[in-house]
Amino acid sequence: MTPQQAAQLLEQLALGIDPRTGVSLAEHDACTTPDVIRALFIARNALQGKLEPAPKAPVVRNGVTLANVGKKWSGEEVDTLLQEFQAGTPLGRIAAQLGRTDGSIVARLVHAGALPDRESGYTLLKAQRPDTTMVPSGQ
Repeated sequence: MTPQQAAQLLEQLALGIDPRTGVSLAEHDACTTPDVIRALFIARNALQGKLEPAPKAPVVRNGVTLANVGKKWSGEEVDTLLQEFQAGTPLGRIAAQLGRTDGSIVARLVHAGALPDRESGYTLLKAQRPDTTMVPSGQ
């Protein structure tokens, strides 16, 4: 049996088909459980040279790991964001606290109606950061 034939056999099993007869597998067949189906597809992909992508490394900004980048916002997170924003907390600090990027903080504030547009959010971000373009004195 070639790897290509084995991959085809595994795909049929994963799709719930008996590769010997072409008939659907019984409802309680071990190959019809979600974990086994997933394992069969992973094995098929490996035989075809399609390996699972490696998990993405966490996003780190200014030494802070942003654990929630790309994740859906919860209602509690939005509430915290709005409370901190209304309290005058700098956007960068809110971003670090919530494990989000500055851009996602600005976007969510615009979405919530707390800022009129992204441009105003980025202007606020820039104003809240220390000026890093200053030339040290004595030069």
